[in-house]
Amino acid sequence: MAIRVSGLVSGLDTDSIVQELVSAYSTKKDKYVKAQTKLDWKMDAWKELNKKVNKLYKRLGNMKLSSYYNKKTTTISDSTKATVTASNSALNGTQKLTINQVASTGYITGGVLKDGTTADSTLGQLGMADGKGTIAVATKKGTTNIEVSSDMTLKKFINKLKDAGVSASYDASNNRIFVSAKESGADNDFALTATDANGLSALKGMGLYVRSDANDKAYAAWEAYTKDASGNPLSDADIRTNLTTILDNIATIQGDDSTVGSIAYLQNVSASEKTKLTNYQADRNYAMAYTSMKNALKDDGGTGTSKLTQAEQDELEAMLWKTDSQLKDDGKDERFEELKTKLGISNDDMAKLRSNARTVVNYEDAANPAYNQDVIKYVKDNYGTAGMETWLENNANKIETTSENIKANNDLIASKQAYVKEHALLTGAAPAGDGITTADRVNALMEKIDFVKQAKDDYVDPSTLTEEERKKQATRINGSNAEITLNGATYVSASNDITVNGITITALQKTDPGEELTITTQANVQGIYDSIKDFLTEYNALMKEMDQLYNADSAKGYEPLTDEEKEAMSDKEIDKWEEKIKGSILRRDDTLSSVMSLMTSSMSKGFTLSDGKKYSLASFGIKTQGYFAAADNEGKLYHIDGDSEDEISAGNNGGNNALLKAIQDDPDKVQEFFQKLSDDLYTRLDKKMQSTTMNSRFSIYHDKKMKNDYDDYTKTIKKWEEKVSAMEDKYYKQFAAMEKALSSLQSSTSALSGLLGS
Repeated sequence: MAIRVSGLVSGLDTDSIVQELVSAYSTKKDKYVKAQTKLDWKMDAWKELNKKVNKLYKRLGNMKLSSYYNKKTTTISDSTKATVTASNSALNGTQKLTINQVASTGYITGGVLKDGTTADSTLGQLGMADGKGTIAVATKKGTTNIEVSSDMTLKKFINKLKDAGVSASYDASNNRIFVSAKESGADNDFALTATDANGLSALKGMGLYVRSDANDKAYAAWEAYTKDASGNPLSDADIRTNLTTILDNIATIQGDDSTVGSIAYLQNVSASEKTKLTNYQADRNYAMAYTSMKNALKDDGGTGTSKLTQAEQDELEAMLWKTDSQLKDDGKDERFEELKTKLGISNDDMAKLRSNARTVVNYEDAANPAYNQDVIKYVKDNYGTAGMETWLENNANKIETTSENIKANNDLIASKQAYVKEHALLTGAAPAGDGITTADRVNALMEKIDFVKQAKDDYVDPSTLTEEERKKQATRINGSNAEITLNGATYVSASNDITVNGITITALQKTDPGEELTITTQANVQGIYDSIKDFLTEYNALMKEMDQLYNADSAKGYEPLTDEEKEAMSDKEIDKWEEKIKGSILRRDDTLSSVMSLMTSSMSKGFTLSDGKKYSLASFGIKTQGYFAAADNEGKLYHIDGDSEDEISAGNNGGNNALLKAIQDDPDKVQEFFQKLSDDLYTRLDKKMQSTTMNSRFSIYHDKKMKNDYDDYTKTIKKWEEKVSAMEDKYYKQFAAMEKALSSLQSSTSALSGLLGS
């Protein structure tokens, strides 16, 4: 803003005079500023109200679904044996349960280690023989071989166990090592076995050598290589031959893509076949699109005589693949419409024709030498539809044959992968490496097999040991599955949580012989009641707020304050003034009235249920007080007869809760009614909140129009500000000219007085 110094000569308060002169324009501008401010407050009020309507709308969307009411409660006769929970899908009724076995997690409690042991003690200090050895950790995911040595620390070994897929720790206070499976269940159990003498001495030194089902299973896996298919023992020579064959087969399977029969080679074959299949399918799509396009251009009601000349057909074909905007850019849009009209096909048929044309162009532009466009065109153009049908039949045979080849190849890959996995025990115990021959690997495997034969029987029964000796021995809990019998059927699970038909049973301990537990499932009456009451509470709060807004006291004579007006008032006075206007901003609003009318009419509606009878909210003891009895703005609120928490209706129906009783008597009927009511109100609100030129989707008020009106006010205000500024400049220039003239006159007068005086 320019700094002006005026009235120095005339002595006039120029600023005040100018402001008075432009006041008419300023008043006009202020009028629009106030209107815009008022609109802004109205938009804010609607935004807040719209959020609450949308919240109710979403609740109604859930209330339409049966899952909203399918609340279940379930009990069990002895909660020390099992606990139960019910989902919404659980069936009401009584069931009989027996806990045959609880699931357990595979667990080794190590023996007490020698005094002075710490996490930094070496395996050699604990009793492992000098040198290196191997300990195998078998889990559900496979076998990991841990190489141990006499100088390895206890801490490092425990970390190796964790890396192998089990939980492990050293408890210094009890001086024991603890090892467990990650999950419960027989299939999730683990085995900890030595594969050589040094590995065995390490396990014994750490107090982890123990007999278990999992260990026996691991030993049995090695023993399997010492027997034929009938279980008869094999000679060492035959064992060596079999091991050599297996290792050679795996080497071939794991070879590179130049090794015939390797997985990599077969994967390349599959990739090549897939490329052929893609090409055959692309050829087929092209042939069908090309044929359909040519037929459409030439055919006229089945006569085969087109309404277009050959030149016109070629001209139209060249335009078919282009979009409308491309045709317009090329200046071909009018010609296209002319030829289309002359051809005389429907819009739907033309859309299909253009789609086929794009398929043809895309295929031809691919420029892939494997494509057969020339052959396809030749067949169609020279042998017609019959020739094309023969070509398509041959093409279908190629597609089928190629698909079968791919499947067979993939099956072969899967079988080879399974073979490698089946013998992972061997490749893990004797891995391939540079300079290591198959014979070397077989020798290493034979040593392990011989060791397993001995180690299997190298176990001392703890019952034969002294108390002190038993402390140094590990104890083992085998991983086992939970097993229950429910209504005569047996179910097995790796965990103690078993879900059957919506009921989740957590097994805690075995039932006694002949004992049966009783599970009772029924509708959760209180849960259903609370859900419906929550809806009514939310509806009532929203309806009361809308009534208050619609019936608010008039703020006639109150308008938003200008900055100048605010300067003459205190902050408290300003807030009170503005709250008066904001409180009445939606008073007698037509849109608000229509929303309230929509909601109240839906809530008062009756619905015919599956029993053929018509019900309303009143049928379930849910009623309004009526306008004469209700407090201000509460005439549309619903109350449940006999609701002890509602002082208005607590004494109705003899003090008995009518809705709760209805749910207890027939929960299905209550559910059906409220599903219908919520669906009706949801549908009406959804229709009200559809996007239009006036409002956005999910908006119950004219938010788009209000935004446009607000922007129009901004433009108008700017225009009037410019007018005020222009008029101010005009008047200030006029006063400046006057001041200049007065100054000149004063100077002339002073000079004349001086001359006369002299």
